[in-house]
Amino acid sequence: MLKERIEINEIKKIFANKEEKLEYLKLLYKEKNITTKIPKTKSSIDEAIINTWEFSISNKIIRKMFEKTKKYQTGKLSANAIREMMIEWDKLQLGKFEWPFHPIAFDQHIQDVNTNEQLTEEEKDEKVKKEIVKFRRIKKINTARNDFIEYLIVENNENVTPTLKHSRGVDFYINGYPFDQKVSRSVTNNFINDFGINWKEEAKKHPETVAKYLYKYQDEARFGAESRLLIVYLDDDITEEEIYNCVVNTNFMEPKHISFEYEFSNKTKELFNVDCYIILLSK
Repeated sequence: MLKERIEINEIKKIFANKEEKLEYLKLLYKEKNITTKIPKTKSSIDEAIINTWEFSISNKIIRKMFEKTKKYQTGKLSANAIREMMIEWDKLQLGKFEWPFHPIAFDQHIQDVNTNEQLTEEEKDEKVKKEIVKFRRIKKINTARNDFIEYLIVENNENVTPTLKHSRGVDFYINGYPFDQKVSRSVTNNFINDFGINWKEEAKKHPETVAKYLYKYQDEARFGAESRLLIVYLDDDITEEEIYNCVVNTNFMEPKHISFEYEFSNKTKELFNVDCYIILLSK
């Protein structure tokens, strides 16, 4: 836990390279009035970070360093980027903002288009062309949305320690604990089937239930029981203002405590207990 100490594993996840470590130590030594020379070898640099770690100060320095990164600057400008891309969407008359097909089922989708006897060959071509454009633009818009969300999380929560590199398995430390960010386009079909037409209202009332379903019904090939920051779309066609409200109104002080049973493909079942935060994106 970063509030108590930092270890080699955390150093590897937070800092991208030697230069960032040295920059951090330079700022830390200045802040704490440390007069000894900053070490130069990799092992001694890591040792210095461990020995001088003080969360209240170290967290502020890392957050300041993050503000200088391209990731932070991109996120800061993402609201305008999203707005401009949505204006382009309307100009192109792409219709309702929704996924035209699921990427995993693309082959089946094309097969369905090919066997549609109500369309001419030219109409089939035009339909697929428009769908590909929609898919590409939604992917780009959602990338900007993700950048905006990450920016808002860090900007509005001083207890969040960002990583200065893309580290698989850890995107943020919240109150000193690691969390992996996962974005979901849905609350899962199981959730919708179980709660019927009122599924969206149920999700808003009980976000911890949504989290449980996302853990319980995740794909086994990508199974994980680590602490996660879950970002879940209840609506696809949301504005940057609505995203802002959803993020800043999320409580990042206390995580949700989730217990879920997972059934593996070999029919064995195992109970897991995890902590998570969940942001529901809705209109």
